[in-house]
Amino acid sequence: MEEVELTNIDGNKPTNDNNNTNNNNNDDHPDVEASTSAFDAMAKDLEGQSEQMRLQEEKRRDIENGGESWETEEDFKLRSYFENSQRMHENIGGKPKRMGISIRDLTVVGRGADVSVIADMLTPFVWFGSFFTPSGWSKKSNQVNGFCKDGEMLLVLGRPGAGCSTLLRVISNQRKSYIDVEGKVTYGGIPAEKMARYRGEAIYTPEEDTHHPTLTVRETLDFTLKCKTPSEKMRLPDETKRNFRTKMFDLLLKMFGIVHQADTIVGNEWIRGLSGGERKRMTITEAMVSSASVTAWDCSTRGLDAASALDYAKSLRIMSDTLKKTTVASFYQASDSIYNLFDRVMILEKGRCIFFGPIDQAKQYFLDLGFDCEPRKSVPDFLTGVTNPQERKIRPGFEGKIPETSADFEAAWHASPLYQAACNEQAEYEQQVATEKPDIEFRQQVKAEKSKTTRKGGPYTTSFITQVMALTIRHFQIIWGDKFSIVSRYFSVIAQAFIYGSVFYQQGMDAAGIFTRGGCIFSTMLFNAFLSQGELPMTFMGRRILQKQRAYAMYRPAAFHVAQVVTDLPIIFLQVFLFSIIAYFMFGLEYDAGKFFVFCFILIGLSLACTNLFRAFGNFCPSMYVSQNILVVFLIMMVTYAGYTVPYDKMHPWFQWFFWINPFSYAFKALMANEFKHQIYECSKSAIPYGPHYEQNYPNNRICGISGSVQGEYEVTGETYLKSALHFKTSDMALNTVVVYLWWLLFTALNMIAMEKFDWTAGGYTHKVYKKGKAPKMNDVQAEKEMNQLVQQATENMKDTLILHGGVFTWQDIKYTVPVPEGTRLLLDNVEGWIKPGQMTALMGASGAGKTTLLDVLAKRKTIGTIEGHSYLNGRPLEIDFERITGYVEQMDVHNPALTVRESLQFSARLRQEPSISLEEKYAYVERVLEMMEMKHLGDALIGDLESGVGISVEERKRLTIGVELVAKPHILFLDEPTSGLDAQSSYNIIKFIRKLADSGMPLVCTIHQPSSVLFEHFDRLLLLAKGGKTVYFGDIGARSKTLTAYFERNGVRPCTENENPAEYILEGIGAGVHGKSDVDWPAAWKSSPECAAVHAELASLEKTHVASTDDGEKAREFATGSMYQTWEVYKRMNLIWWRDPYYSFGRFVQAGLVGLIIGFTYYDLQDSSSDMLSRVFIIFQALILGIMLIFNALPQFFIQREYFRRDYASKFYSWFPFALSIVLVEIPYLLVTGTIFFVALYWTAGLEYNSDTGFYFWFMFMMYLFFCVSFGQALAAVCINMFFAMIIVPLLIIFFFLFCGVMTPPKDLPTFWRSWMYPLNPCRYFLEGIVTNVLRYVQVKCTDEDLFKFDPPAGMTCGNYTSEFNTYKLSGYIDNPDATSQCGYCTYNNGPEYYENLDWSFDNRWRNFGILTCYWVFNTALVILFVYLTRKATR
Repeated sequence: MEEVELTNIDGNKPTNDNNNTNNNNNDDHPDVEASTSAFDAMAKDLEGQSEQMRLQEEKRRDIENGGESWETEEDFKLRSYFENSQRMHENIGGKPKRMGISIRDLTVVGRGADVSVIADMLTPFVWFGSFFTPSGWSKKSNQVNGFCKDGEMLLVLGRPGAGCSTLLRVISNQRKSYIDVEGKVTYGGIPAEKMARYRGEAIYTPEEDTHHPTLTVRETLDFTLKCKTPSEKMRLPDETKRNFRTKMFDLLLKMFGIVHQADTIVGNEWIRGLSGGERKRMTITEAMVSSASVTAWDCSTRGLDAASALDYAKSLRIMSDTLKKTTVASFYQASDSIYNLFDRVMILEKGRCIFFGPIDQAKQYFLDLGFDCEPRKSVPDFLTGVTNPQERKIRPGFEGKIPETSADFEAAWHASPLYQAACNEQAEYEQQVATEKPDIEFRQQVKAEKSKTTRKGGPYTTSFITQVMALTIRHFQIIWGDKFSIVSRYFSVIAQAFIYGSVFYQQGMDAAGIFTRGGCIFSTMLFNAFLSQGELPMTFMGRRILQKQRAYAMYRPAAFHVAQVVTDLPIIFLQVFLFSIIAYFMFGLEYDAGKFFVFCFILIGLSLACTNLFRAFGNFCPSMYVSQNILVVFLIMMVTYAGYTVPYDKMHPWFQWFFWINPFSYAFKALMANEFKHQIYECSKSAIPYGPHYEQNYPNNRICGISGSVQGEYEVTGETYLKSALHFKTSDMALNTVVVYLWWLLFTALNMIAMEKFDWTAGGYTHKVYKKGKAPKMNDVQAEKEMNQLVQQATENMKDTLILHGGVFTWQDIKYTVPVPEGTRLLLDNVEGWIKPGQMTALMGASGAGKTTLLDVLAKRKTIGTIEGHSYLNGRPLEIDFERITGYVEQMDVHNPALTVRESLQFSARLRQEPSISLEEKYAYVERVLEMMEMKHLGDALIGDLESGVGISVEERKRLTIGVELVAKPHILFLDEPTSGLDAQSSYNIIKFIRKLADSGMPLVCTIHQPSSVLFEHFDRLLLLAKGGKTVYFGDIGARSKTLTAYFERNGVRPCTENENPAEYILEGIGAGVHGKSDVDWPAAWKSSPECAAVHAELASLEKTHVASTDDGEKAREFATGSMYQTWEVYKRMNLIWWRDPYYSFGRFVQAGLVGLIIGFTYYDLQDSSSDMLSRVFIIFQALILGIMLIFNALPQFFIQREYFRRDYASKFYSWFPFALSIVLVEIPYLLVTGTIFFVALYWTAGLEYNSDTGFYFWFMFMMYLFFCVSFGQALAAVCINMFFAMIIVPLLIIFFFLFCGVMTPPKDLPTFWRSWMYPLNPCRYFLEGIVTNVLRYVQVKCTDEDLFKFDPPAGMTCGNYTSEFNTYKLSGYIDNPDATSQCGYCTYNNGPEYYENLDWSFDNRWRNFGILTCYWVFNTALVILFVYLTRKATR
């Protein structure tokens, strides 16, 4: 909206004299004061001329009411503003951006349905080759021709699947999601290929609303304006960026009537915020700020009431007229009022253009073809209806002569004189463009709008730095919007710091301290790595928002990542310092300020590097589970090859290279060098051989048990130890620190590249996938005829013999209050009414009036706030079965993406219809609903989701939502905007089907936003709400709406004409819409009306006369089916979901195999030396990490499935117990395979085998450990409120597994507090005790020469004689050469049991440990069940 952004005409703003228009670019300081009065006079005169021209134009174009102007006072103010803005823009040197579009022979090729097969566990084996199968390609649109001049509006009409969205995407130059785009599209003479550099000048606004839900309207719009603020010379003189944003913000909020919602969070389907209509206005506002010259709007009135939709269309008309914008829009259920605002219309069917021309010629063209239009039917409904055999009416004498298929319609169009006229006009327009060359001024203007520091050849308005600044502020706003999570994060850090500090408390400067120092430093690194892992799932949230704003050219994706990095700095800085201030000094590390700050500096660098590394896995991968699996493999490599568990000289050459590309290794080397530099460790008490005898008599014949020590010396420097034991140089500390930060910069650059190059959202476009062999034929004429016949038969055979158990549902004095920061807010105010069998009640009102809120309250879906008043069914209070016997079609379409359409419907029928109905009958009813909803051909299509770009469309989801409720055969039906986003025929079919349900005895109420006259006539009664949830009217509609309109006419509204849509009439009458006004206090008028008194009397009568009128003697049941049946059905469905998620399930197989091979080949073919025995322990410790990583995998899967469960539970599909049990049990077979793959890859490779008994126990114990880990992740997810919080809590709990398992710190060295309760409570302790004793039981140690500690005995003594006393009290080990007289070799262990007996572990406890671990698994399962029960209802 670049011209919109230029000025604010209020009569006092100065500007240049208009004679200066052509040369003011050379005048940086125009004499604005001298021209103020002249401009005011000119503006006033031009406004008057504009008004006269407008009135003349409106007389020529009869919009709705006999030649009366369609513009209200507010509309004229808006038009006046834009006209003055445009003149001011030209006066300060602005150029018009007149970018009309021309389309020539456009053909779009997409992937065919026959090669689009649902992914499952077998997909990885058959995936290759499918991409390169031309036979699997299909055409989305076919040789479409048309144009839209600048300043004009083109309406694209068509039924779902006609290709409207595809055309709009291609017009906005979004082509990447298609295999090929043939033909030619030009923008003011610029071909599509060159237009790509002006990406933000042609935008596509999709049907669905995608925003950051926790940001407010003000924050969302202010960010958009920051990214689109034009350069200084394109703003008013002396106008700052802030003033410009404030001005535009106020204008846009007033234009779309969301002023009072400025500080309300936007919300989404999970988070309460703006209403659906208000959120749609938010989407429209954001798109307008984007300042595009060509705008494609895809069904952008979905969710808006009729008055608001018309206001929106008017604003498009005004902006197109005044700012010369090119506007292309598709609408479902467009009214005549909206239709007449457009200049041209294009009608598509199955990708073929069947009409293109002026709006006043379209209806007559189809009438001439032999079609007939019903009275009161809107022109758009008629134009789309002619392609539907069930809807179209044929004039007498034309039977058999009219076109039937899309190919017939296309042929008829090409044969008509109107087609030739359209082609000639297009050729003339293209010639005009070639002559006038508007692209020259367009390029100049685009360049002028850019800020001084913006690359002139790029598509962005603001500089990279400005983008980063705006994004950084937004990131902080998002973080601050979730205060609970950020406080939880730092609380977790502080708690973990105390835990780590207590485990490694005040380490001594002796031999024991030198070993534990490495452990505490390494543990500190692991802590930060695990805390950073929470960034991975966050990478996948908001991808569609990023894709949309990238398409709007708001900012570079790279700027988005840089802003994330800037946001990281204070968060990680505080995180590391909070941890270090506590842990560093508790560890007993050297009390030196320089060392402390270096310690923090290195940890900050490592944390930043890890955070960006984990983000890179997300940005380079299409799925969260793919990235998690890669992450686990990479993390285990980083831990293994950091130089701690495997010293550099012990690494095998095939993996040794990883040490040099491992950020952990550089950080570990730097941290160790920082601590050990200039330190001396004393070992007089522990020198070998040790004991009082040797200390007193042989001080020169002992050696410290520290690598690098010298016989007779009881002190070892830190530098010596690092060089000898780990091959680290302290002199390299600065270099290693720099390298850590270089890794951070490298990972930052990789993320920037990935975000610029990869778009994993498929551009917001969805494509369908089907069960193998079940895909319908695409663009096949014969298949099209068969489908038409099938739908026609289904429509004709819709049975009138439905037997439904309806009742009278009444509600009275309903008040609903919700808590808000400033107190409470009343959303519903004394609403009352009823629904009876045989009646259809419409619920209407302006956007935000509380329609959805009322349905939520009536359907018992609200879980927060206070509800007052009472509801009765047949005069009785609502019972436990109310939600089950009630069908509620919600506004948001929430479906499990892993099921097909038919599977979803059949699941609903199986669990919600009465158990006495046979399965065959249930399935037959499902097929009838599929036919009625025109979804028979989609029965085997995957539902999918919009994030991945795989699945059914938004419109098809809406039909499925309705179908899921209809197949349940509910007794009462609540429908929240069931026709929003549907085309006229789908809407008509649904309303007609609902009418049949009502006629069969089902009471129902239906909110409806934009009903056509034809749809509105199906309803019997109307409940109309005003803002604040106040009743305006509740009563009969009457024949031809006479009863309804008479009430409003009696209260001062103008008479309703015969051709007028009554729904639009009443909304206009009560002042609905963005700028609607009314002098009548409608709620007060209702309360004082005789109709209100009659309602009260009727309610009292109904509550008395209908008590027990339908009492069938059956006890109310919360669920239709029993618990066992529910559990079996839910378990079967859960198996299907897991089977169809190869990223999650198959990915774990690959992950287990790779990790097993990595660990196996890291410790390849272990022998019998003491270091090899300790390596066996580290193998088990790293196997521990694999299981813990599966916790991270399980978390997002549980959160996702729980959201779908809550939706099902609200409708009483099944209870909480079947879901909780099924999600635990479904993992078992996959974990068995995962564990077996890991076992096979590791066990024999590392040389752990001894006999079949130890092998079987290893496998069996490891299986139970995996069961425990995944169930622990699920239990944790069940307890936590969201994913972000869970990712903060997980590291806090995982450190207990690591630190208190007996490996990092021996049990005897643990503080008494932890040793007394945490160590025996740790499940990993029992896993490790069982596995380690199993692996080491039969190991006989034979040290190699390099593993021996060597010392010389006194002269004249053999090694055996010298160490004889030592042998009486040493705990383990042996003298390798007792007969030698020099270089005695001491091996620290004699056999495996000596190691684990020192930890108080026993081989005899193997099966006890297995039993205890099993109990932990059972306990986790119980926790899952308990917390699924406690959190079974979503907050709403």
